[in-house]
Amino acid sequence: MYHQPVLLQETLQSIPSHAKTIIDGTFGHGWHSMAIAKEFPHAKVLGIDRDLSMIHKAKERLWPDTNVDIWHASYADIVSLCAQKWIQWVDYVFLDIGVNMDHFKDGARGFSIHEDAELDMRFDRNQKIDAKYVVNTFSANELSEVFQKYADFTDKKADELALMITKERKQKKIETTGDLRNALGLCWLGKKASTVIFQAIRIAVNQELKQLEAFLESFHEIVNLWWRCAIMSYHSIEDRLVKQSFKNRVESGKYIAIHKKAIKPSWQEIEKNRAARSAVLRIIERVL
Repeated sequence: MYHQPVLLQETLQSIPSHAKTIIDGTFGHGWHSMAIAKEFPHAKVLGIDRDLSMIHKAKERLWPDTNVDIWHASYADIVSLCAQKWIQWVDYVFLDIGVNMDHFKDGARGFSIHEDAELDMRFDRNQKIDAKYVVNTFSANELSEVFQKYADFTDKKADELALMITKERKQKKIETTGDLRNALGLCWLGKKASTVIFQAIRIAVNQELKQLEAFLESFHEIVNLWWRCAIMSYHSIEDRLVKQSFKNRVESGKYIAIHKKAIKPSWQEIEKNRAARSAVLRIIERVL
């Protein structure tokens, strides 16, 4: 299991030829950034990632062969980051808001339902709130809201799951992925449904939708004319946010959609990389 960059050629083709400053807001292992730096050798390429371990691994594997500048931060803070770096305008910003396969491969980090490890799930391990905190301290109503909002469970089923978890944690603190699997099993959840619950908890831990919403509300502050933003998502909830935000920008008359419909991987790419099957890429460009 290893991470493969999704829709790489489509991403490269969407970058304006005149781009001078390019930001990869979800740097990960740096595969997209590396390809961008190679394709646009005269551009300044900047990578942002919340996970310091991903950055360290990328530096070990790929650096110092490129001139990519890497920041340990969240793409949600892109405006303040650019101000700190004296960057006034950006020509292209790319986000790949999927989860790096290394997060699942490293069983000790608690992302995978297949491994028995401490409940963690943090991208940025400097933050205080982890999955153990969410599972053991959120109220039944808060847990139910997480399961409804991030896992699309019905009110009834979400309430049932939340009550079961609160009941189980009174008997024994839920500290590991195995403990959580067992608690979900008491509600007759199978592997697939349990995986979705793990995903919902991960989204809550890392405030992934709030991060995306903050970016979508603020990115216009650093946009340059004929500037583009490309966002690739894998979850319907995230894609709805991107689609609606881009639609509002286009309706304002200041942006155009580069493609009428979202770009999706070809069957050939999906055959080579199953993780690409749910990817959706949307691109807009500032024209006023």
